[in-house]
Amino acid sequence: MNVNEIASLGSNVKPVIQNENCSILMLNDVTGEGVMTIYRVLPGVMICFSDMHMEQCVSEFELKNDRKIFCIDHCREGRIEMEVKPGVFSIMQEKELRLDNRENYQIKVVELLLYLNTMTAEDRKEVRPYYYKTQIEKIKEIHAKIIGNLQMRFTMEELSSIYEIPLTTMKKCFKDVYGDSIYSYQKRYRMNLAANMLLQDKAKEIQEIASCLGYENLGKFSSAFRSVMGLSPVEYRFRKGEILDGK
Repeated sequence: MNVNEIASLGSNVKPVIQNENCSILMLNDVTGEGVMTIYRVLPGVMICFSDMHMEQCVSEFELKNDRKIFCIDHCREGRIEMEVKPGVFSIMQEKELRLDNRENYQIKVVELLLYLNTMTAEDRKEVRPYYYKTQIEKIKEIHAKIIGNLQMRFTMEELSSIYEIPLTTMKKCFKDVYGDSIYSYQKRYRMNLAANMLLQDKAKEIQEIASCLGYENLGKFSSAFRSVMGLSPVEYRFRKGEILDGK
């Protein structure tokens, strides 16, 4: 049995290779592309590796007739935002393993027990939050604002007020969507940009780079840069520059 026998994959999925034991499927749209490699490991049991480089993917997956499936999802890298029902989203974090209760599942008891046996009591108690579409949209607007003008700084209270979202909800939702706190995310984003600027424009003074990224105090900028990149700006420019120059 292959995946086509149990479901309609949709118009945005193109088979590359298909045989009794393996299917390779290609997805693409204007935001990027992805590859799904599906192996049949046992009768009725398949494993799918998805390598997605897409901003979003609209799924047209639909089970055929009375077919039922049970899904165990694991996010190896990045984050997955899933619309579990109209207007309600679930965020799956990097390295998270989840029994995903989408609809109408079945699985062999042995596989399920083996999976549950690997979980600690603490794992079983955890309930991942769901967010409404309006909350996700506000968080993405906040994200666009804080990276749109890096010379400006906003307090958590200001962002909460501007976008009319409770402070606690804003902090938690942002971390679930982007994998880090707002403060830490901004710092890492600024320092990665600084690292690129240090190597791409070696004539530019470090003080000028710091100012472009909202740091008027060079000492604070250097301290923030070291905390993220592991080197001071001067050391980073010298060492990485030598590597790029082939010295």
